[in-house]
Amino acid sequence: MRTEHSIKNIFIGILSQVVLVLLGFISRKIFVDSLGIEYLGINGLLTNVLSVMALVESGIGISIVYNLYKPLADGDETKIIALVQAYKKAYGILALIVIIFSVCLYPFLGVLMKDGGNIENLGLIYFLFVSKNIVSYLNAHKWSLINADQRGYVLAKVNLLFQVITMIARIGILVVTNSFILYLVIEIALYIIQTIYNGKIVNKRYPYIKTKEKYSMDIKTKENLIENVKAMFLHNIGGFLVFGTDNLLISSFINVATVGLYSNYVMITSQLFSLVNPILGGIGESVGNLIATEDGNKNYSIFKVSFLINFWLISFCVIFLYNLLEPFISWWLGKQFILNHLSFIFILINFYLTGMRTAIATFKNKAGLFTQDKYAPVIEGLINLISSLILVKFYGLAGIFMGTTISTLLTIFWTQPLIVYKKVFKVSVKFYFLKYFIYLLITVIIGYLTKLTSSIIIQGESFISLIGMGIISIFIPNIFILIIFYKTKEFKYLIEKIKEIRVIKKKTGSFEG
Repeated sequence: MRTEHSIKNIFIGILSQVVLVLLGFISRKIFVDSLGIEYLGINGLLTNVLSVMALVESGIGISIVYNLYKPLADGDETKIIALVQAYKKAYGILALIVIIFSVCLYPFLGVLMKDGGNIENLGLIYFLFVSKNIVSYLNAHKWSLINADQRGYVLAKVNLLFQVITMIARIGILVVTNSFILYLVIEIALYIIQTIYNGKIVNKRYPYIKTKEKYSMDIKTKENLIENVKAMFLHNIGGFLVFGTDNLLISSFINVATVGLYSNYVMITSQLFSLVNPILGGIGESVGNLIATEDGNKNYSIFKVSFLINFWLISFCVIFLYNLLEPFISWWLGKQFILNHLSFIFILINFYLTGMRTAIATFKNKAGLFTQDKYAPVIEGLINLISSLILVKFYGLAGIFMGTTISTLLTIFWTQPLIVYKKVFKVSVKFYFLKYFIYLLITVIIGYLTKLTSSIIIQGESFISLIGMGIISIFIPNIFILIIFYKTKEFKYLIEKIKEIRVIKKKTGSFEG
C-alpha cells in the first residue's frame, strides 16, 4: 500500500506542478508588464517578511503529523481525534498571535524597504497578505490528518483546479485593471473558498473527527509533543535566519527593485524544484509509515534509494539551470532582469546544498528526531546573518548568498546526517559523506560536459536556441547518470518499483483514491 499511495502522490503532484509552472510564467510576465519591477519586489518582500509568522507555528504541525503515523496505522480513532483536536485548538491561538504580531510589525515596514516609497496603499497591501496567512490556519489540522494518512493526492487534485482558476483570475485582473489590490483580493477570496471545500472533503473521509466530544492526549504523547515543539521552534528560528533574511537584506542594503530581480530567479528555481519535489515528497509521505513499521536495515536500504533519487533529480536540476536560467530570463523578460554572474553561481550552489539534504531531512523528520540538533539551525542562522552582513559590503548581492553557503556547510550539512545515521540507521556517517562527495564530483563533471556540448552546438539567443539547449541539458545528464548507476542495487530496486507501478495501473486502471 505504501508504494501505491506514493505513486498517486507523485503522479498528481507532478501533473499539478507542470500546469502551474506554465501558468506561473505567463502570470509573472503580465505582472511585470502591468505593475513594474517595484511591485514585484514588494510582493516578494512581503511574502518573505510574513514567513516569519511560521515561527509561531513552533513545529506543532510537523510534530502532530509525526505522532499521527502510528495511530493511523493501528486504526486508533480515539488517539487520532485527540491529536486533531489539539492541533485545531493550537492553530486558533496561533491565528490570534499572528494578528497581534502583524500589527506590531507594521510600523517598521518603511525601514525594510530601500527606495520603496512610491508604492501606493502599502498598508492595505500588507494587511491583505496577513489575511491570507490567517486563512491558511483555518483547516490546518485537517491537512495534517490527510497528509499523515498518505492521502494528500486527494486534495492535490482540488488544489490544482483552484490554483489554475486563481492564476487565470489574477491574469484577467491585471490585464483589465492593472490593480495590485484587486489582484490580492481575488486571490484571498478564492483561497477561502478552496479552504472550505477541502475541509468538507476531509470531513467526509474522516467523519469521526467531527465529534463534539472532547478527547485528551495521553501523558507520553503530550510530553513528546511539547519536547518536539520546543525543538522545532529553534529549528524555525534558524530556518528563517537562513532562508527568510535574504530578501530583507537585499531590500535594506541594495533596493526593493533588486528583490524583484532576485524573485524571478527564486520563482524559476522553485518551480523547477516543485516539479521534482512531488517525487521526493511522495516517497517522503511513506517514510513515516516505513519507520513506524520496519527495522533499521530496511530503513537504511530505502534511504540509499531515496538518496540516489535525490541526487539524480537535484543534479539534473542544477545542470539544467546552469545552462538555461540566464538565457531564459533574457528571452522571457529582457537582459536588464539578469543578476551578476557571481550571484547566479551562489544561487545554484545554495540550491544544490538545500536540495541534496532533502532525503536525509525527510528521514530525520519522519523519525521524530527534532531535539538532537535543536540549536544547530539557530547557530546556522546567526552565522548566515553575520557573514551576509559582512560579505555584502565587499561583494554586494553575491555576498548575501555567500553567507547562506558558509552557514550551511558549517552546520546542517553535517549535523543532520550524523544524527540520522547514528539514531536510525546505526552505521557510520562516513558512508554518507563519501557518497555525497562522489555525487558532487559526478554533478560537476557532467555539468561541464553539458555546458561544453551546448556551447559548441547551439548558437544565438532565440527561442529555438533555448529549446536546443533544453534538449541537450535534459538528455546528456540523464544518459550519463543512467550509464553510471544502472548496475547498482539502488537502481535495480527502482526498476522493481517501476514494474510494480505497471502492475498497479493494470489492476486499478486509474489513480483514483
